[in-house]
Amino acid sequence: MELKIKPRVRLVIIKDSKILLTYTKDGDFYFYIGGKMEFGETLEETCIREVHEECGEEINFKFEKVLYIRDYIDLSKDEHSIEFYMLGEIDKTDGIEEKIDEEYPDFHKQVWVELNNLPSNLYPKSLSKKLKKDFEQNFPEQGQYLGPID
Repeated sequence: MELKIKPRVRLVIIKDSKILLTYTKDGDFYFYIGGKMEFGETLEETCIREVHEECGEEINFKFEKVLYIRDYIDLSKDEHSIEFYMLGEIDKTDGIEEKIDEEYPDFHKQVWVELNNLPSNLYPKSLSKKLKKDFEQNFPEQGQYLGPID
């Protein structure tokens, strides 16, 4: 097996003080929607494709900025990713709540969660407090390197 570093996007989409997350039933946890970049894609193109895959083809994503960069390294699973947390907007919200991710139909669904009540099983856990604070300040920074946070 060839070990590679995988670039991924994670989307921060907030509407009416709620954030769009993916809930995974098999692990009973939440994570920021997104996924792996494909060869030849820009970060913005990856965001658009991931929104279409996870929220529906009719949903348009507007890229705003890179918020955070995180290392995800789990050597026990031969996993090493660089995650780019991207702030953006979507033009429609109808039909997204409880939408099943077709790539993982038995396990993943999209949910809106109150920013003031983020679940304790949202990964990475240590990002929740920072995200809430940055949201309250209208995300003043861009491209902050977070390192290998949990």
